[in-house]
Amino acid sequence: MRTHRKSAPGWLWPAMGALAVTLLLGGLTARYLTIRATRIADAKAWTVAGPPCPEVTEAEMMQELGAGLRSFEYGAATFVRRRGEVECAPIYENGGRGDTFHPVCRFSRPGDVQVRTVDGAWQFRPGPGRPVVVTVSPGGRASCVMAGSPARSRGLG
Repeated sequence: MRTHRKSAPGWLWPAMGALAVTLLLGGLTARYLTIRATRIADAKAWTVAGPPCPEVTEAEMMQELGAGLRSFEYGAATFVRRRGEVECAPIYENGGRGDTFHPVCRFSRPGDVQVRTVDGAWQFRPGPGRPVVVTVSPGGRASCVMAGSPARSRGLG
């Protein structure tokens, strides 16, 4: 004896496919919005207003080699400092809304800072114990702002 199995209605498979696509697109959209919100928050957190760091020549920076120099690469830039801690992040253009990013680094108390890119080298001397934030623009130019008083320089946050 044969039993007759009922088949699914013709509209069920296209409806299930549409539901799967809708769920996938909804998940991707939510993920994109989360990433975008994080990038915007990072851009705000890493934007520091302060006076520009005094600039010095490379010769002036190299005169005081007693403290030694420590270097590292981040993004398309090489950073050199005398002392202290450093923390860097990729910050996206247009306040976190863009597709390209540039490096931003916080130095706790670097003494001197040098930034080298394909566009040149920049040397900054903020003074003993001064925390700074160094930004490398998408064009490869470096800028530095003093991020607080020496009393705050024990941490990076």
